[in-house]
Amino acid sequence: MKLLSKKDKNENKNAEKENKGAFSFVKEWVGILVTALIIAGVVVQFVRPTRVDGESMLSTLQDRDYLIVNTIKYRLGDPKRGDIIIFDTDMPLDGYSDLSVETRNPLRRAMDFILHDDSRGKDLVKRVIGVGGDHIQISNGEVRVNGEVIDEPYLDEGMYTEGDVDVVVPEGKVFAMGDNRVNSLDSRFPEVGLIDEKDIMGHVMLRLFPMSSFGFVD
Repeated sequence: MKLLSKKDKNENKNAEKENKGAFSFVKEWVGILVTALIIAGVVVQFVRPTRVDGESMLSTLQDRDYLIVNTIKYRLGDPKRGDIIIFDTDMPLDGYSDLSVETRNPLRRAMDFILHDDSRGKDLVKRVIGVGGDHIQISNGEVRVNGEVIDEPYLDEGMYTEGDVDVVVPEGKVFAMGDNRVNSLDSRFPEVGLIDEKDIMGHVMLRLFPMSSFGFVD
């Protein structure tokens, strides 16, 4: 049996140290990555970034605004009139000028892309006008809730609300419209209709970008 020289032993020890060092490095980074994924998974249970893609909420929200959505608010309470919400719709909206917001879970978006699945529809951003039990009437450009014409300071001056609506909102649903009433596919139209509260993904609370418009959204 060949005996290892002192030099060979030292070289073997150094190689073992290098292997252990490389393994420790990989192990450390795997741990960091797993921790980051866990933290991200927890965070998205409370807030989620969103990019506006469309003009249905002008001038409150601009096309390509970056927003933060509170995704836990409606697990703790009900939507209120005036809330700006993100909600899921099952209908594909390709071809409509009133587009969606990019809110979907990144993994879900990736799977949709891989599978070429556009059947799930898109997410919309609108403002809650009526909640369960409210009587909504729209005629001659006026919006009435429970018989009273509502004040809508968020609308651009001269904005006309098109449509002829007379509906009582069932419990568990909301009636929502875009602030840009002349270019908004919303609860006035059968393609969207009344929105089930379980389809509401969150409440828009903060605009991140552009920096000139940074701040809370109402």
